[in-house]
Amino acid sequence: MHLYQSERLYFLIDEKKDGNQAASPGRELCSYQSKGGNGVEGFNYICPKSKQEALMMLAELGKKARIVAGCTNILPNIQAKKLTAGVLIDISRLDELKSIEAKEIVFLGSLVTVAQIAESSSINQAGGVLWQASQQFADPLVRNRATIGGNLANASPASDGAVPLLALNAEVVIESTRGTRNVSLPEFFVGPGKTTLADDELITGIAFPNASNWQGAFIKFGLRRSMAVSLASIGVVVDLDGRRIKDARIALGALAPTPMRALQTEHFLKQKDVDGDVIEKAAEIISAEVQPISDVRASKEYRSYLAGVLFKRALEKIIG
Repeated sequence: MHLYQSERLYFLIDEKKDGNQAASPGRELCSYQSKGGNGVEGFNYICPKSKQEALMMLAELGKKARIVAGCTNILPNIQAKKLTAGVLIDISRLDELKSIEAKEIVFLGSLVTVAQIAESSSINQAGGVLWQASQQFADPLVRNRATIGGNLANASPASDGAVPLLALNAEVVIESTRGTRNVSLPEFFVGPGKTTLADDELITGIAFPNASNWQGAFIKFGLRRSMAVSLASIGVVVDLDGRRIKDARIALGALAPTPMRALQTEHFLKQKDVDGDVIEKAAEIISAEVQPISDVRASKEYRSYLAGVLFKRALEKIIG
């Protein structure tokens, strides 16, 4: 028997004799207590009716709670026994977190799926590098389930969502019952699989300046065409005046403990006229700037080399 309560929420999960689950005192509330045999032993499952209810649940449950929506990351972790118990708070029904607004500031609700981004003409115009990344994300089945908020919360160094958003100077909108805060992506990621999110906090949106006047490219390098974790990826956006780079933002994935910005390379490129020598020098800088590791998929030396290659391909894609 499990009891959760708050000023606005009070429910009891109990077992009936026939093995079904009941929620009392009678209000409609999605709830389930696992009894085993289904791969999620030790977990309870609840569905808040609003963002505020979700925040109240997080405040009450703390470390016991796990937010779920698309479940493309958490279910494999449960099956692999990386997570073995807790309360799954399913926010997938919260329409208030599913909006896309492309104005002077572009806003994505945290429950916007990768498929929605891939189908959005407004994102293609206002944040083309993110739109390009969405086309290469996993496969159609995963794109239809995976949410942009979940992709960031997972904090993979190879995140296909984080790289273009870093290049777009995005911020994460984080809420709790204590208030709201905006955190830049470089500050949001603190290590592999780790973020600044507190136990009672929820990502409710992502915001970035409209980049319709910038040109961008996203390139992902993996061992196969789809469903591949990146060996390296790059997102580049530039503000061009002819062939002169007025400003540049470059982000990289799978080349450091967290998705990273290539700040030294960006500084080098500013106010440069693009030619072969500039591109080669910038590629050398970016190869030295990354901090890759060696693993079963590639050596750190190869990944450093890839950083320069992908940079050149991205810039050539933009400039032609």
